[in-house]
Amino acid sequence: MGRYVPIRFNDEEAASLERSFAASEDVALSTHIKRVYFDAVRLQVDVLQDIRRDMGRIEAGVERLRELHAEPGERLNDPQNVDMMLSILCGLYVMVRKSVGESIRAQADQVLEFTAIERYLKDR
Repeated sequence: MGRYVPIRFNDEEAASLERSFAASEDVALSTHIKRVYFDAVRLQVDVLQDIRRDMGRIEAGVERLRELHAEPGERLNDPQNVDMMLSILCGLYVMVRKSVGESIRAQADQVLEFTAIERYLKDR
């Protein structure tokens, strides 16, 4: 069973929607709106999953580097090493965040407080 959801557009949004619909091969405006919306949501989820996988790989790689370069008797949890790794990770996060769209940033901001990451990097 379907559900009817009324949507209002301002003039600018309606004009943009009409242009997009005219350029598409969709036969109905509602079909076009649903396809664009659900395709966009799917893309955002895929991008976030890719970012999570990449961050996991980066973390594993950094840990392997720390273990490989540790001299006998050197503590792997040396505060300087931890600080350097955290700075690298924060920097990578900032770069990735700036390269994605606003909606993906909003989703990521629900999990991580971006201002805290920026503050950490500026205070270094």
